[in-house]
Amino acid sequence: MTNPAANARTHSGAKKLIALLLAPVLPWVAAVALAQASHAATPQQTAISQASWFSNVKVSFSGDSVVVASDGLPNWMAEKYAKPNAGVVVPLSSSDVTLDLASKLVSAQNLNYTMTLNPTKAASVTSTSLGPIGILANGAVIYNPYEGDGKTVAVTGNVYLTDSNGVKWGFLDECNGHPGMGGMYHYHGMPPCVTSVIDKVGGPSHILGIAFDGFLIYGDKDINGKLVTSAQLDACNGITSATPEFPAGVYHYVLTQEKSNRSTINCFAGTPAITQSAGGQPGGIGGMPGMGGPPQPGGQQPGGPQQPVAQPTQQPVAQPSATPTQKPVAQASATPSPSPSYTTLYKAVKATQLVCQKGSTKKTVIAVACPSGYKKISSKTITTFVETKVLVSP
Repeated sequence: MTNPAANARTHSGAKKLIALLLAPVLPWVAAVALAQASHAATPQQTAISQASWFSNVKVSFSGDSVVVASDGLPNWMAEKYAKPNAGVVVPLSSSDVTLDLASKLVSAQNLNYTMTLNPTKAASVTSTSLGPIGILANGAVIYNPYEGDGKTVAVTGNVYLTDSNGVKWGFLDECNGHPGMGGMYHYHGMPPCVTSVIDKVGGPSHILGIAFDGFLIYGDKDINGKLVTSAQLDACNGITSATPEFPAGVYHYVLTQEKSNRSTINCFAGTPAITQSAGGQPGGIGGMPGMGGPPQPGGQQPGGPQQPVAQPTQQPVAQPSATPTQKPVAQASATPSPSPSYTTLYKAVKATQLVCQKGSTKKTVIAVACPSGYKKISSKTITTFVETKVLVSP
């Protein structure tokens, strides 16, 4: 028969042996757990890692910083642009511009920006200078509202030319962007060709990008999908309010489609990253290739802060992130192409948006007629951006 007392002694001895074996291990396990807890992702890091970064963007984290690298190519651009003639800093009329293909005006960049994950408001704001002031989800950069002369508001100073086919092309495209010096494509306001990919119609704006002081950039819809106007924003185009990623509220910048100098970020509420490099910003400042007037040293205007510059050596590893439902086609390349060729773009098209009702249920649809059983309550014409095949010759 088995001796219960003997079994008890055996089990007790085994427990003591296990305890002795684990004694030196447990503190190490506890230390690892503590280290992991101390390096847990912050809400800002989590939000950024889950944002809808396009496939040509690489996002990584290092300590208290986020690193965003891209080729700078947008997911959509016009086929042609009204390019300023030689010696023209900012075009004022059609006589100041010449039509040229986007493939000749836009080139891949080697962008690599490091920004803080813990942005805080500074004692005083810092005016944004000409050149890049932030980077958006599609890998293209955002500028302040002004053109190369530092006073012309880009979204109100557009000029156009009509080609031989009767198609009208602008200095600024319908996504509030255009090519700049050095082939750098950039925006001067909210780009609907980006927000239409990452946001749902009638819904709130999601993270659109990051400004160089670390504060996040959003489109112009609040948490309830209502329009945010410049009257609700501070002097820098910032606001503290709820967003899908921060339901308790967070300070962030808002890009608008308003035809004024409130279309984009006017100043940094936080402290922008500063580099001691004397080199100019990638792409320089101002307008398109061929524009007159040399850029200021360091790629900045007198009195303006110097912006972070691209670092060509560091290649951060992409972090897991949400993938937009429509995949942008621009891919990051180790060897930038001087004349990128686009075959798939997001094209702006006019569509009819209907509000339909059936009993107490309302739904908004983009269609020529309401679904069966629904009655049309109202309608309006909107601009949507759809993936399409477009050949742009070199």
